[in-house]
Amino acid sequence: MIERKRINLLLLAAVAGFGFVLGSIRPGMAPAQAPGEKKEVIAPSAPAAYKAEVPPNRGLDANLYMQTAAEYRACCYQAYNLAMLRLTQGIEETKGKSGKLAVVMDLDETVLDNAGFQAMQLRSNLAYDDRLWEHWEEKEFDRLGLIPGAKEFILETEKLGVAVFHISNRNDKFKDQTKSALKRLGIPVRDDAHLKLATKTTDKTTRRQEVEKDYTVLLYVGDNLRDFDEKFRCRKLYKKSPEELEDAIMERKKKVEDHRQDWGKKWIILPNPAYGEWTKPLGMGRGDLDRLVPAVEKQQ
Repeated sequence: MIERKRINLLLLAAVAGFGFVLGSIRPGMAPAQAPGEKKEVIAPSAPAAYKAEVPPNRGLDANLYMQTAAEYRACCYQAYNLAMLRLTQGIEETKGKSGKLAVVMDLDETVLDNAGFQAMQLRSNLAYDDRLWEHWEEKEFDRLGLIPGAKEFILETEKLGVAVFHISNRNDKFKDQTKSALKRLGIPVRDDAHLKLATKTTDKTTRRQEVEKDYTVLLYVGDNLRDFDEKFRCRKLYKKSPEELEDAIMERKKKVEDHRQDWGKKWIILPNPAYGEWTKPLGMGRGDLDRLVPAVEKQQ
């Protein structure tokens, strides 16, 4: 697990960074103009404020489960034990066939443990914000830890001669930081082609196809359904009515049912109750209580 000391500095550093930008803009500053032009005063605009999480501490139990529960570690070991079993079976089944073999893995909450980032959000009662995540990726990469079982699986996979590709939606502009974290944690990356981070889209389809073009992929490992197929992406929500939210939830469940034969065979999923695509139909504050099973009516 990640060392928790000084984790609150993440928020302070991020806020201080934005404060520096604001401090460099003086009221009334405007572009240079030609003589005789009417001077237009442009007031500086501040970045949007960070939003509080509603209701407060809504992710506390989920993150405590991931950070303290022995059951969570058991789930991770179980997933990677099964992954190794399926991998060795796949290698045996492809014996005598030509072609290179590979495993495709996500990073965050599949290999890399971002407990420190989640803890910062909870302690500060902040909702997710891209600016805070970018600061974490760029400046706090030395605080990343490992998901139980991930390192052993990767090392054994490489030892068996199977290439490991990491397809992650970490930002490609922070690739050096991600590589540095992986190196510190003892996770081998053959070259940049084996670390496919996000550039313009979070859709991993094209990056998966790049691997599948030259390799037979025996296994996909992730914590989000979109790590396996983009069809699991939550539909775009418009009115966010109870009916629309329920339909979106049931639609993803139906697609999981349609692929029930793939889970635990070619697709290995790790638990992540803290964040992910599954939260897209939520975010309604206490209105999310309506997504629970109907209340039991008192008997007359």
